[in-house]
Amino acid sequence: MLIDPADARLLWLLLRTKPKQEAAVVRTLAGHSFEVYCPRVLEPRRHVRAPRGPVPLFPAYVFARCVPRDSFAAVNYCTGAAGVVRFGTHVAAVEEAFIAALREREGTLGYLVMSDVRREPRQGSRVRIVRGMLEGFEGIVERYLPARDRVRLLLQLVAGTRPVEVDATDVQTT
Repeated sequence: MLIDPADARLLWLLLRTKPKQEAAVVRTLAGHSFEVYCPRVLEPRRHVRAPRGPVPLFPAYVFARCVPRDSFAAVNYCTGAAGVVRFGTHVAAVEEAFIAALREREGTLGYLVMSDVRREPRQGSRVRIVRGMLEGFEGIVERYLPARDRVRLLLQLVAGTRPVEVDATDVQTT
């Protein structure tokens, strides 16, 4: 939702951070007694240099709870922040229910787990490849390979049926 920066309600503002500065912004604002939330997610590593552990769900964004009229400058000019997200003369805020829903999905872990959010494809189900070189093709799941988060599909191609392996995140159940 878009609000006026002079609004007197307690709201969750959407704050853009400088690259890789989410934790610094959270520490700084929390040190100034603001309630700050940076939802995190535990994803399978895609390559050797990928970060270990939970990473921000929304890279370069955090949510800060404040009264914009009283605390806008403190939040907007925080160390590591690029500023509150603006659309013209209005600023972006999110509903309390949105933050509550994210926190509920985190549970006691303090972060979301991708395997909980995304269901693994079941053997025999029909899927469509939504990214990559084979985007648009449909196939049947032969098996899910959880250690590598990949799916082996049977694709009907010109030369017949062929097994193909793709990332599990690149398929969508039809």
